[in-house]
Amino acid sequence: MKKKLFLLFVLALVMVFCAPALRVHYFPGARDYPPTSPEAVDLLRAEPRRPHAAFAEIRYEPPAHASRSEVEWSLRNKGAAIGADALVIEVDSVYRDRVWVGQYRPVRVRRVRRVVTQDHVIVAVAIRYR
Repeated sequence: MKKKLFLLFVLALVMVFCAPALRVHYFPGARDYPPTSPEAVDLLRAEPRRPHAAFAEIRYEPPAHASRSEVEWSLRNKGAAIGADALVIEVDSVYRDRVWVGQYRPVRVRRVRRVVTQDHVIVAVAIRYR
């Protein structure tokens, strides 16, 4: 019995430590878009002036010693993989730069705390230009 409990505990630890640092949550009714080029994905900290539609949220918990360019490249790659034209940064407790606090909050499946947290996280909304 103790051996089974130990194996379950080890399995749970493995699952926790192997959880992806980059997670995507699609908004209800969101369309699927074809992948784009990572170089073409813009990282924005303000609302774009062009008409657009928000379709997903990307939550990224970067490694502690990752450079800013590595973090931005990871975000762009994930955004490109899901078909985003741009990512609008809403939460940034890594660099603590200015973030967008606008219209995307009401269309959320789950709420994200907008206060500065102890978490090492960046949350971005994936948008597609119309």
